[in-house]
Amino acid sequence: MNAEEKLELMKVMFNPKNIAIVGATDSMIKIGSFVFGSVLSCGFTKKIYPINPNPKYQKRKILGMDVYPSLDKCPEKIDLVGIVVPPNAVLDTIKQAIENDIHTAAIITAGFGEVKSEDRQDENKELVKVADKGGLIFIGPNSMGFYSSEDKSSPLHLGFGFMIPTPGHISIVSQSGTMGTVLCNALQNIRYFVSSGNEASLTLEDYLDYYAQDEQTKVIALFVEGLRAGSRFKEICTATTKKKPIVFLKAGVTKSGARAANSHTGSIAGSLNIYKSVFKQTGVIYAEQLTELIYLTKGAEYLLPLPKNDPLRAGIISGGGGFVVHLTDLCEKNGINVVDLTKVPNGPQLIEEISKYLPFYWSRNNPVDLVATRDFDLYKVITELMLKSECFDIIITLTSAGLSETIKSLKPVNDYAQRMVTLLKQVAAQRFKKSIKDEINLCLKYPDKKIIYIGFASGFDSPVYEQYDKNKIMVFGGNPELATVVLRKLHDYQKFVNRKDE
Repeated sequence: MNAEEKLELMKVMFNPKNIAIVGATDSMIKIGSFVFGSVLSCGFTKKIYPINPNPKYQKRKILGMDVYPSLDKCPEKIDLVGIVVPPNAVLDTIKQAIENDIHTAAIITAGFGEVKSEDRQDENKELVKVADKGGLIFIGPNSMGFYSSEDKSSPLHLGFGFMIPTPGHISIVSQSGTMGTVLCNALQNIRYFVSSGNEASLTLEDYLDYYAQDEQTKVIALFVEGLRAGSRFKEICTATTKKKPIVFLKAGVTKSGARAANSHTGSIAGSLNIYKSVFKQTGVIYAEQLTELIYLTKGAEYLLPLPKNDPLRAGIISGGGGFVVHLTDLCEKNGINVVDLTKVPNGPQLIEEISKYLPFYWSRNNPVDLVATRDFDLYKVITELMLKSECFDIIITLTSAGLSETIKSLKPVNDYAQRMVTLLKQVAAQRFKKSIKDEINLCLKYPDKKIIYIGFASGFDSPVYEQYDKNKIMVFGGNPELATVVLRKLHDYQKFVNRKDE
């Protein structure tokens, strides 16, 4: 089956009119139950048919739904079949699907291409041969499933990862189901997610091609152990990065990691230097670690396009001196210009305007140290002055979000300390809530400006940042180092796109 034929069938797979789950069960300790429950819990509103030939289900229901003994007993033609049966039953299930004119499947079951024994390799080859001859494409085997919000009114999660994403514009392929689940939970706003597994039928390149052609996909994130078709991957990336960013994390870059990748999904991990060379040619954004992949993906959606100035001109605001010194170092290391206000137009005027609000001993330059002020409103006032000055492309500042979490983490050692913590909590409940609202409103008031927040609460998925994410505002949870790295890489991507457009 050629690539075009696969892409046509993938339209059905990602937006089926109905689905059947072969191996569905009401036994909560089995994956068949998790998969069936995931379909229901993620908001799929179309028809679902649980399939289980076990006689005990003849007069029983699964989660209130009638059970069918086989695919041919379903009352209508099935678009997509999820397969959660033992390995020795997978091939027969695929044959039954083909006999019933079903052409898309997701095989959750493991025990095929990743197993190096001769009999399992032969079974894998036969599976591919039968499916291809019958015009059927499938995800997996050895997959944790997939998610699609192509139909936002009926999003589909056919899998068993612990996740309940919300529909959005980020599309993910992960050759690890666990890593994919982490990405979906951290990013949330998902258009498509596929745990590609062994890629016996559909490969990472097929999903990438589909995402590239999907207008609602704004950012593509990839977790990759190895590629099956390097030349095709390069070709797709070359055409795609002009329109939308691709963020890529490579696993298996060491000898031990490459060996682990081969035993995990059966993929062959190539040299990292070769990958980096391809990325440089195609404009793919390379992430060094998982957290960086998450922030780069968020940043690609929230911050792009960045201003064309090279280097980027940064303004920094903080309540303490040590933080801004450290952040200034990080900016310079990553090619970001921390603007010297004494040497730029409007700079001296901005210094005088800020001086009206701060003590005489403030630094009178950028970075702006608020000298430990207790007036939380000053953050808003000074930030707005800096935004209006036209001296900066980006503003990097601290956020009040997470300070309440910091206070909660304090461990009083005596009664006085307990009273102090109680008082701090009462103050935080009022002041921080207002400060967070001000920070979000400031970003909404200046949508063309780039404000980046550094948060005290560590963790990219901390619930204290939920309101920021809803408004597509960038917060780095306790990690200024990554903020400057992400900015540099996104700016490099922006320059790549600008060169291509010239």
